[in-house]
Amino acid sequence: MTTIIKTSGEQVPFDPNRLSQSLKRVGADESLIREIVDEVSHRLVEGMSTHTIYHIAFRLLRKKSRSLAAKYHLKHAIMQLGLSGYPFEKYVAEILRHQGFQTQNNQIVTGFCVDHEVDVVAERKNQKIFIECKYHNRLGIKCDVKISLYFKARFQDIELSYKKKADEQLKGWLVTNTRFTHDAIQYGLCAGLHLIGWDFPTVGSLKELIEFSGLYPITCITSFTKAEISQLLEKNIIICKTISNNINLLDELKIPKQRRDSIIEQCRTLWNSAVI
Repeated sequence: MTTIIKTSGEQVPFDPNRLSQSLKRVGADESLIREIVDEVSHRLVEGMSTHTIYHIAFRLLRKKSRSLAAKYHLKHAIMQLGLSGYPFEKYVAEILRHQGFQTQNNQIVTGFCVDHEVDVVAERKNQKIFIECKYHNRLGIKCDVKISLYFKARFQDIELSYKKKADEQLKGWLVTNTRFTHDAIQYGLCAGLHLIGWDFPTVGSLKELIEFSGLYPITCITSFTKAEISQLLEKNIIICKTISNNINLLDELKIPKQRRDSIIEQCRTLWNSAVI
């Protein structure tokens, strides 16, 4: 069994079933899955990184279907939303709006001791949610218990000052595009926070929320250049749904017709893949 290296540095045996499942999850058929797994297995060498394995599989998938490759690219695509966390905060707000919340970004909220800038404030029926977003643009970084402790203290200060309406529920959410450490999860849940990470919780993780809603970021689209992505993000165009519903937004980019048509097709395919 060939040993591979995870982003954490941990050495594990290569498991072709995990690769198969990740390809199946994005909609690849059995024939394509076998073809890609066989090719990756053929190129595999001792000590190869999971990052390299991902790129081999991604390039093979992109040759067959850019739309499937866009889905497979999701985790890396979110990390390409920029150096700042601002686009990610807007992205989280978009996902919550799809669930029926009214949202506002970067709100100054009065606490008992000090004022707090809250990344996202979301409201639905009798719920009011204060959300801290932790964005990372590199693989292998986790949110540790210090982040859970810090946000709990901020949320508690807001709770002490906030004048609730009758039957109104206040909640604190901590959302990241990567993972939480075991201690961060243990403390967060014990302290009454709601944690959403890349694959946590089992039901309602960030990955699942995106796949179910079809709200894929524009960075999933493999036909865009980096400059085009930057221009769109500057205009707060973050999700493929926005382009799918208004293709004229691409006009300023002056993209050649063939590539423009490919981008529109990918955006529509991703948006139409919504389950809910």
